[in-house]
Amino acid sequence: MLYRIFTERKNEEEIEKIVSKYYEGFTLIKSEGFWRLIKENSLIIEIVTEDSDKLINDLAKEIKAANNQEAVLVQKINNNQWII
Repeated sequence: MLYRIFTERKNEEEIEKIVSKYYEGFTLIKSEGFWRLIKENSLIIEIVTEDSDKLINDLAKEIKAANNQEAVLVQKINNNQWII
């Protein structure tokens, strides 16, 4: 399963530390997004795992608190992956 967590791009080092507590491997993508028609720098965290939604939700809640945000977006995407 591929999970994406969308958050505001701030406290990047802290966010990396938080995600690293949960997962050894992940991808960070710097982007621009809009929330309530206001442009903001965004960070997309991608994680491929078979872990439960609860663990991802716990991670997202911790990120939300660290960035003092009203909300973060979590996507769950069914996919096929393999390592070569």
